[in-house]
Amino acid sequence: MAQQIEQISQLIDENRLDEASGLIDEGLQKNSKLAELYFLRGQIQMKKEAWGSAINCFRKALEIDPVFPGAQNRIEMAQSILGFFNPDLLNP
Repeated sequence: MAQQIEQISQLIDENRLDEASGLIDEGLQKNSKLAELYFLRGQIQMKKEAWGSAINCFRKALEIDPVFPGAQNRIEMAQSILGFFNPDLLNP
């Protein structure tokens, strides 16, 4: 499984998100309790700017492993992006 996780990470880095998603789905069918796979799915969702879905994936990773490295930081990052407000953009 470690090799598959490394392969998924590489695909994400190369922006081959559909291929990475397919491998994550395969991995979750074999073992739905791997926090790493949910974390990687969250990374894909962030690249797609699907912030809510990304947050849900990172929360699922934390549900499985409460101290999963980086998951809480990614949740905070996505929430920060969702909460960004610049009044100057509304008043040209």
